[in-house]
Formats: sequence, C-alpha cells, structure tokens
Amino acid sequence: MSVVTGAKNKISVKIGRGAAMAILIFLSVLVLIPLVWTICMSLKPDGEIYNGRFFPTALQFDNYIRSVTKIDFFLYLANTLKIVIPSVIGMVFSCALVAYGFSRFDFKGKRAWFLILLATMMIPGQVTMIPQFLLYRMIGWVNTYLPLTVPAFFATSGYNVFLMRSFMSGIPKDFDEAATIDGAGPLRSFIRIMLPMCQPVLMAVTVFTFMGTWNDFNGPLIYLYDAKKYTLSLGLSFFKGLYTSQWNLLMAATVLVMLPILILFFLAQDYIINGISISSGTKG
Repeated sequence: MSVVTGAKNKISVKIGRGAAMAILIFLSVLVLIPLVWTICMSLKPDGEIYNGRFFPTALQFDNYIRSVTKIDFFLYLANTLKIVIPSVIGMVFSCALVAYGFSRFDFKGKRAWFLILLATMMIPGQVTMIPQFLLYRMIGWVNTYLPLTVPAFFATSGYNVFLMRSFMSGIPKDFDEAATIDGAGPLRSFIRIMLPMCQPVLMAVTVFTFMGTWNDFNGPLIYLYDAKKYTLSLGLSFFKGLYTSQWNLLMAATVLVMLPILILFFLAQDYIINGISISSGTKG
C-alpha cells in the first residue's frame, strides 16, 4: 500500500507541476503579446500600418533609423542619462546608508522612526506633488534637473531602505566586530565590508531605480518646460503629437527606449531574484 501511495503522490506532484507550468506559460504569452506586437509594428512598412495583420509581410529595419532622425533622440537620451545616473548613484548609496543605520545601530526611537519610514510608502505621490512643486519653484529649481536628482540622495524610497535593511539584518554582526577589532570605524566597515556583501540587493535596487527613473514621465513633465531638456519619455509623447499617423516609427522609437531596460533586466535578473529572496527570508 505504501508503494502504491508513494507512486500516486509522485504522479500528483508531476500533474501539479505540469499544470502550474502550463498556467505560467499561458500567462507569459499574454504578457509578451504587447511586446511582440510593438516589435512587429515597428518593422512594418508605411503601407501596412492599418492592414490589420499582426506580422509584417516585409521587414522594414530602416524604421529605426527614421524614428531616431524624426526627433532629437540622442539629445533626449543624453538628458535622460543626466537624470538617471545621479539618481541611481544617490538612491543606492543613501538607502544603503540609512538601512545600515537601522540594521546595525541601536538608538532611541529606532522602531518608531522605522515605522514612520515605512508609513511614507502609503502616501500617494499625488498628495505631495503640488507642495513639492511649490517648494522647488520657490527655490528656483523648476526647469532644471535638480528636482529629479537631488531627492535621490536623501533615501526617498522607503521600499528600498526596507529591502536593504532586511538583507543587512541577515548578515552576522561578527564581521562588524572583527572590523572594529582591526580598527575600522562604522563608515569604513560600511564601505569595505557591508557594501561588498550586499551586492545582490544593491543590484536589485539599482535596476529598480534605473527602470523607475528611465520611464519617469510625470517628473520631467512637471518640472521641465524647455524642449531641449526633455527626456526620452517626453520625447516619445512629443513624437506622438507630431506624427500620429506614423505608428510604425513611434513603435520603433518605443522599442529603442525599452531596449536598455530589457538588457539590464536580463543581465541582472539573478541578482534581483537573490536580493529579493534573501531580503524576504526565502531562498531562491
């Protein structure tokens, strides 16, 4: 009986895994359909935009060259990098520093301050949008990149701090004690010991920040009104306003904008999975 029961359990497990795999494949196909449609549309000739076919009959790769020349693509790319690079550096370092303080030091009101930090995640961005704009306008930061980069240096993401703090809490404090015995102070321990050991979660936060800043539309729309300072997200909207009938070129520009994010995600997906799984207390 035990042999028969064991065989039935194995069959049930295989059936369950097969069903789960089938569901995941089906959901993956649903998610990928818009991306495939965008790529197919970007490769269609002008005469096939409205023919109703999913796949193009002829691949028009020069749509990508035409889409780049229709707008100041490389200017918008440079403007976007001026925002993305400082934001990523500032967000990763500041959140890691705050998380290090919460995970390694004991101070009065530590739990209360951490709860307040987590509570900021519950505040919708629309609530603080107008006060922030009025503040930045008062100090003369409107139509500059400062409102889009400077806040990143003050650990404005409660989720990133929570993620890093959870990861750092899982690292034994023996390393800190050994560093202290060797004469290293807290800052040196943070830079020389903690940061190298937190590579998975640092990479995860880097990717999240890069994606959020790269795709940000509302921030540049609110604070930038000079067309020469537009980012790629605003440039795509500007493209749509000028060439509403040339959807193949718009989709080609969209693919070019998505490409860095897709490449970065596939290159760093192992770090992301490990960073999140260890921070959440599960093993990937």
